[in-house]
Amino acid sequence: MEDNLKLLGLSEREIRVYLSCLKLGTSKASEIASHAKIERQDSYYILKLLIKKGFVAETIKSGVQYFSTSDPKTLLQKIEEEKKTKEEAIKNVLKEHEKLKNVALPKAKVSQYEGIEGFKTITREMLEVEDKEIYSYTPEKVVKFMPNFLEPYALKRKEKKIKAKILSEKTPFLIEAKNKEKKSLREIRFLNNILKDKDYGMAIAKDKVIFIHVTEKEQIGIKIENPAFAELQKNIFSSLWNKAEK
Repeated sequence: MEDNLKLLGLSEREIRVYLSCLKLGTSKASEIASHAKIERQDSYYILKLLIKKGFVAETIKSGVQYFSTSDPKTLLQKIEEEKKTKEEAIKNVLKEHEKLKNVALPKAKVSQYEGIEGFKTITREMLEVEDKEIYSYTPEKVVKFMPNFLEPYALKRKEKKIKAKILSEKTPFLIEAKNKEKKSLREIRFLNNILKDKDYGMAIAKDKVIFIHVTEKEQIGIKIENPAFAELQKNIFSSLWNKAEK
């Protein structure tokens, strides 16, 4: 249960107070503090936080404050309402983002992403382009870095009917992947002299070019948005594609 409460955003002290409140039932702050083994004054502060988050309810009897855990169904309803509010906020931000972006002067844009979440974000962005084809240099180490994320990404790409041309290294793993390429809406060719044992890659789609470098210790992605630069990279890719082993 503690792990699930952490996922819902509670700190360790909040979890201790919440579980004490749950076990004791409707109780005074002093009783909850004693059970949770924290200072009474701290318990008031934490209980107020839990009330604000919807995990605890407060009642007053004969001028004395009592606290009890909220019905989980009420909490679920609160989370769903917050989710809808956040979705609306994101939609409004996107609208304003597009308006302001269209006002800006056209120029090359360079963005850097770091960490696992950065790697996921920069990869997802390649599916948001209007192009129906992605060109990529993808060695085995990059493919295997996060299979639980990249496999759903490949399915999403297929759903959007976006084809992928992939230059990679010739390994048993990628030979097997090539044998399934028709089903996956992709074509793989091999270019060992450039990509063998590398932990970095590149992808090109419409006016975007992304470079990624992934290891267990470090994940870095750089995105360049510029039509002329993307066109140059597509031409270089096409030249190498024609020379690569089928």
